[in-house]
Order: sequence, then structure tokens, then C-alpha cells
Amino acid sequence: MSMRHALILGGMVMTVGCRSQAPKFEPMTLGDGRTLSVAALERGYSVYMHYCMSCHGERGDGQGPSSVGMRPPPRNFRQGLFKFGGVAAGELPTDAALKRTVRRGLHGTPMLPWDVPEADVEVVVQYLKTFSPRWREEAPGQPLAVSEDPWKGRAAEAVERGKAVYHVASAGHAGCSACHIAYLPKPELEALTERVTGRKVDLSKVDPYTAQARESDYSVTVNAQGEPSQTAKVLPPDFLVHRLRTVWPLEEEVEGAEYTPARQREDLYRVIAAGVGGAAMPTWKGAIPEENLWALAYYVQTLVNQRDTDEGRALKARLLAPRR
Repeated sequence: MSMRHALILGGMVMTVGCRSQAPKFEPMTLGDGRTLSVAALERGYSVYMHYCMSCHGERGDGQGPSSVGMRPPPRNFRQGLFKFGGVAAGELPTDAALKRTVRRGLHGTPMLPWDVPEADVEVVVQYLKTFSPRWREEAPGQPLAVSEDPWKGRAAEAVERGKAVYHVASAGHAGCSACHIAYLPKPELEALTERVTGRKVDLSKVDPYTAQARESDYSVTVNAQGEPSQTAKVLPPDFLVHRLRTVWPLEEEVEGAEYTPARQREDLYRVIAAGVGGAAMPTWKGAIPEENLWALAYYVQTLVNQRDTDEGRALKARLLAPRR
């Protein structure tokens, strides 16, 4: 058992016998017109208190007994704000996205994958909606459809297009390296920018290899009402270093099915297209052409798969060499 599992399970044990009396529920009508029954909410409460409360807190404010020192801190459900909702960033997530997070967990965080009965996943996802008034007032966003991959059989070409879309901000390009770091040496980055935009740039006094933390809406601490009293800054991930929350190594299996390169690209596409709710990562679907969204997924995939490899370490060393 890992230390992380031990701490979380320890927190669960500590809460046994010290729970407050279960609340009295009434049917809850959601913003999309559905009504949650008393029986579903009562069962959801029981499942939440058993599996989730030790980290997320009885009030859903992310201040559970096991939450101390966790980085990132557990989600404060009272904000009604979710990173990976399968919808445009900032909208309420779909039930399918919430269930996917419960089932898979989030890599690089204390949020574990939970292998619990499907009926329990269903009711706990509904119970989470009692914590924020957003669920009563708003409907979930429209699920962002994963379009057909236009680069099938042309991976090398897709990677080259994705490299340009990632590094250069222009019409139809995302310019991801403005927040994330660049992965090209300065001379190559200057040449690529000139080729795409027709403008010469001088990067001699610029550091494109160090990401800066960005403001977010995520709470770190909360007041007595469970409202955020301090928000966190978020560091955009370095794909050669950080383990992405929703993208799995190719050797892993996900939801009982083999995790293929195509499925990994689909996960990357989904996050890039939707953006990350509450963070500086915007929704890119509709902002750039679909072929460029997919090209980004192909290119970022090459970086993700170099993490913890000799190839990735060599690239990192080459990028940092000019700074020494």
C-alpha cells in the first residue's frame, strides 16, 4: 500500500463514529429539469460519507480530515467548478465526465480511481450536486463531441502541423507556448514563427522555457460558509515533466479496455478542445480548425510519451543549455 493510500484510508477510519446525523432530504429539482429523489440523495450521502468525506469534507468544501497538506487540495464542490467536465470550460460538467473522474481518478493528485459499484457511482455523482446552487440554477453544458480524426495514417504530418499550432500564435493557431513552455531551441522557434507569420522575432532576451503560474478560481482555503477565501495559482504543465491528470501511460488499461495510442490522443483532444474549467486554459473547440485541434493532440502526445525517457531528458537538457 502506498503512503497516499494509507493516509486516505487512515482518514476514513478516523471519521468512523464521529459523523454528524444524516441530513433530512427533500426532492431536488436540477437546472435541467430532472428531479433527484429523496432515496437517491440519502444513498448518495451514505456513499459520499464512506468514500469521499475524508478528503472533500462533510460540507463538500474540500476541508476533510485527510485534506491537510494535499497538493493539489481536494475539490471544493461548493464552488460548482470542475476542471474536466467534457463541456466548454466553466460550464457544469456532464454526469458522464463526473463518473469518468470517479472511476479513473486524476493522475498526479490524491484523487484515486474508485472501483465501486456502478449504482454507488450514480448516486454519489447526484449527491455532489447538493453542495452548490449552480446545479439548481443551470443545466450542464453540451457535451463536446470528439470529431473524426482527420490525420489517420499521416501521424508524422500531423505532428509537424501540431508543432506549428502549439508554438506560434496566429490565425487558426493556438500558440500554447505562451502559457506552457516551448519545446524548440530558440533558432528553430524564430524560424518557425517567421515561416508561419512572415514576421521576424528576436528571442535572445526571452525565456520561453520557464512557465509562470497563472491565476485560477480554485479555492485553497474557505470561510465558515464554505466559500473560497483564498484561490490558488496554477502552473501550466510541462509535458516532459508533469504527469497529466487525465492522460494515461500507454501501458495502462482504462475502464477495462486496452489504452491504445488512438485513445490517448482522444483524451488529449478532449481536454484541449474543452479547456480546463476555472483555469487559464480556454476552450479551443470552435476557436481553431478541427484539423489543428487534432494536430495539437498528436504533437502533445509525442511530448507526453517522452516523459521519464532518455529522449525526453535529452530534449530538456538541450532546451536549458543556453541558460547555463
